[in-house]
Amino acid sequence: MVDLKAYYAENRRRGEIAKQEFAARTHGWRFGLSPSAAAWAAGQTVISAGQPTAVEAWLTELVRAADAAGVFAKPEPGQLRTAFASRDPLSEETTGIGFGFWPSSAEYLVVHGSAVVAFTELGSTSAYDVLAAVVESLGVPRARSEQA
Repeated sequence: MVDLKAYYAENRRRGEIAKQEFAARTHGWRFGLSPSAAAWAAGQTVISAGQPTAVEAWLTELVRAADAAGVFAKPEPGQLRTAFASRDPLSEETTGIGFGFWPSSAEYLVVHGSAVVAFTELGSTSAYDVLAAVVESLGVPRARSEQA
């Protein structure tokens, strides 16, 4: 059985540490695309439509592969990956993905973007445009913490 009081207390503690870690960095949390991004993205398969689960898997994998290839310009070492999602209020299907940044040197900090990349916006865009949308979604970063 989970001790909910302890669980919530631990999450509050982690949240406070994450806020301190976020505030201690003065680099401005700027994200971008590397000069090689366009060439890298040109070689990627683009999904134009399909079931939300297929689009979600494609987008998640595209961002993972781009991050591993060094396509994102990040404010410090760390990983970009899926952090949250938006859902249709009636069907509860995922309608978009929000990304986050896990700094390598942080204990609990996860920097969330302020917006999702909506699946409806992916239509017939290029992989480069999708990566640019991911960067844009990180334009107003928010401090979050790893959950207990």
